Amino acid sequence: MGNKKITSVIFLCLALIASFVAGKSFLSMHTPDIIVKGPGVTEQKMLSDYFSKLKGSNGDTEIYIFEGENPGASMLILGGTHANEPSGYMSAISLIERAKVEFGTLYVIPRANNSAFTHNDPQEGSPQNFTIKTEHGDRVFRYSSRATNPIDQWPDPDVYVHAASGQQLSGSETRNLNRAYPGREEGTFTEQVTYGITQLI
Repeated sequence: MGNKKITSVIFLCLALIASFVAGKSFLSMHTPDIIVKGPGVTEQKMLSDYFSKLKGSNGDTEIYIFEGENPGASMLILGGTHANEPSGYMSAISLIERAKVEFGTLYVIPRANNSAFTHNDPQEGSPQNFTIKTEHGDRVFRYSSRATNPIDQWPDPDVYVHAASGQQLSGSETRNLNRAYPGREEGTFTEQVTYGITQLI
């Protein structure tokens, strides 16, 4: 074998290793974190049960329902509006795994912007995940992006005009779930997600 062939084989092997590492990292962003349904969960639905257009998309997300034995008010907890702010979805996951409702009904959405959990912002030096030590072993959770995945909604306009108020914002805010309420049935992908949440409400 000549030197050129040996060099080619070495570079091919390195390329395959790099592809494997990158592919594993990419696929991990499309595998949801494990959430253990606690004893208080009485029903689980999907956001597409309230807005069918989201079915099968990255906008569809789990809704955990806790119905108390006694009548009372309803309450909605949204986690994961911004998937780079772990406190919201970690609080939602803690409720799903531990809460018990005696009066009324509690609805918990741990990944409100499920699409944002399918990517992160590597240019900002963000980690891809973080680990929490528990009495049952380590649990790994994703650290994702503030905004909807560009694969689901692109391109960003130069200026985003909020449909309900007319407020003008930076174009990237078009993918910020918190700027899209109350949403629109025929709006952008992010507006359709907030429309689904509004239908649930």
